[in-house]
Amino acid sequence: MSTLSQTLFTELASAPEPVQREVLDFVVLLKARTGGLTPVKTFIRHTPGVCGGEACIRMTRIAVWMLEEARRAHASDADLLADYPDLTREDLEAAWQYISTHAEEIETAIRANNEV
Repeated sequence: MSTLSQTLFTELASAPEPVQREVLDFVVLLKARTGGLTPVKTFIRHTPGVCGGEACIRMTRIAVWMLEEARRAHASDADLLADYPDLTREDLEAAWQYISTHAEEIETAIRANNEV
């Protein structure tokens, strides 16, 4: 491992989790620009004061954890698109990709919102 990689990992490991998530989102965005991945950041946003800062689809109040919880309850993509007319297939694809790279965040959000 290069010195640069070691320094990056050391700095990232000592950063708070929200910073780590932003760095991951940034890396995914950069990889997408170079042909590595589909950009998630353009579809998923954390907006302070909106849904408690939870990850939401674009500029909506549709939280990603809610979509995942619906999927676990056997809602299909077609069901979700019918229930949320403003959603697109691209939105759902971005949500599923986001969930795969932010599993702990989504699990925490589901648990927290089920305790309310």
